[in-house]
Amino acid sequence: MAEVVLWNSQALRRRSASDTFQENGLALLRQYLDERGHAVEIVDWAHGEGYRELAPPWLLKLNRKIAAALIDGKGASRFSAYLAGSLLQPLVLSTQNGRMKSRLKKLARRMAREQIRLVGVKVWYGEAFTWSDYFCRILHRYSPETIVVAGGYHVSLYKEDFLRHSSFDLAVDGPGEEALHYLAELIDSTKGKDDFLLRTGEAREHIPGLIMGGEKAVPAKGNSSLAKRGFPRYPEGNGKVGVHILMDSLGCPWNKCAFCVHNQFSPDYKPRDIDHILDEIRYMRRQGIGLFRFAGSDTPPPFGARIADGIMKEGLILEYSIGCRAVTEGKSGEDFEILADQFARMIRSGLRGIFMGGETGQDIINREMMNKGLTSRDIIYTVKALREAERRAGISVSLSLAFIYPTPLVPGITDEDVKDANLRLMEICHPDAVMITPPGPFKNSDWYKRSGHYGFELGENFIAEMMQYEYVLYKPLSLWPPLSIKLQGRSFKEILAESQTFKKEVEKKLGLFTDLSDEHFLMIRAAGKFHRKGIEEYKRESLLDILSADYTYLDRLGEVVSAYSARLAAL
Repeated sequence: MAEVVLWNSQALRRRSASDTFQENGLALLRQYLDERGHAVEIVDWAHGEGYRELAPPWLLKLNRKIAAALIDGKGASRFSAYLAGSLLQPLVLSTQNGRMKSRLKKLARRMAREQIRLVGVKVWYGEAFTWSDYFCRILHRYSPETIVVAGGYHVSLYKEDFLRHSSFDLAVDGPGEEALHYLAELIDSTKGKDDFLLRTGEAREHIPGLIMGGEKAVPAKGNSSLAKRGFPRYPEGNGKVGVHILMDSLGCPWNKCAFCVHNQFSPDYKPRDIDHILDEIRYMRRQGIGLFRFAGSDTPPPFGARIADGIMKEGLILEYSIGCRAVTEGKSGEDFEILADQFARMIRSGLRGIFMGGETGQDIINREMMNKGLTSRDIIYTVKALREAERRAGISVSLSLAFIYPTPLVPGITDEDVKDANLRLMEICHPDAVMITPPGPFKNSDWYKRSGHYGFELGENFIAEMMQYEYVLYKPLSLWPPLSIKLQGRSFKEILAESQTFKKEVEKKLGLFTDLSDEHFLMIRAAGKFHRKGIEEYKRESLLDILSADYTYLDRLGEVVSAYSARLAAL
């Protein structure tokens, strides 16, 4: 009988090909608690079978055919597909809703039957948050004495607001290992829920990251040291794709972008010890995983090159992707040589994909409205160094360059000016893909704190709406739901329409792929589809999967990627 149950919340539908990657956070929690004598069970349905079971196969296959007709059809055939889809989509959604409710009720009844006193939930954004709150309420109904604790990035972003807008008993901001261990120890010495919550309140200063008490909550800062965290052990045959998310650092070395919330998860930049990173890579390879996504918000080239040197010195075979902030243009040719050499070392060690925030090619907007700390020249300089590194290493790397459009404006600069500057930057850099996203003033970003200064108007229920908002970058923006945000007088729907129009212009004028990030390219390359037709196939088929909830293509791709990852690990 499990002493602690951990559930990974999820939306009804997949949002991306990466949704079924190995879940490192819950695995780390279990590892930590197991070592301290707690019996832990992980319930995680975010895998191929877990999503497929939410609707009968015949319904999803029919839905996929209609989605394909809607995308490929013209005139009368497209209109017919639209009518058929408008009738079928509600049926699919109703079926998924019913099955998810049944699944969660069954889990809640089991928790009550087994008298599980402590349940932890990793909460994701949007619809997954809504379902996690539903599960919490159902669990309270069936098992009133069970303590339900929330954790994950959603909690760290919204902090006290999280408890104000949910039914959870407690929440943990930041790494949850120490807090859950403390709570699991405490619950054994208390008589019931009321006693437990009273004792927790008395001891709250000693529980890292604990949030309780609604509006008066002042969460303690949790332990954010990666050096003290272990390595996750993944169960065999868990249905997940063989890609490991590796935290190479916490925070961001710049940490001043007006739109960013990375400082909510770690106020300071903390690169991880190289030897510890290498130990984790070795540990994962022994589990048959050779594909990695380095998930620090930024892997600066000097730091990345040091990791690369360690990988090559140890003879470790792997492929990985990173997020990388552009580098300020050097003052000498020697600076460029050093940067190109750093990228080349990373490529030789297995680097295959990079996600880089460009945000905008308009330097005044970048400085005044985004505080990015970079210019378009810096971005061009960094990309040139990367391309030179590719030439030296003899291996290509997929670059995804991110943009926000439309943007807050300053007097004298129009949307057209920003658009033209973006197109020029894209044309010069010629990335393998661009990510174009609408602006979002997330809580505690400077865009949120000084929303009026940037031209945003936020509705009274903005926080509650954002906590439940289902944004799926791969889904056409026209399908995103409304939100109580205005930018310079434009409604959110108008903002989405402008962003969508610009995306289509980029695809048509420059022939660039959109909505592909570094982890997508990691999978595409692992599947041997790294050519234009292969990427076009991935774009079309994965979009059909996501729109229809029939994941035939993505599940098959996941199997191929996992097999490739295992082959790398065996080398």
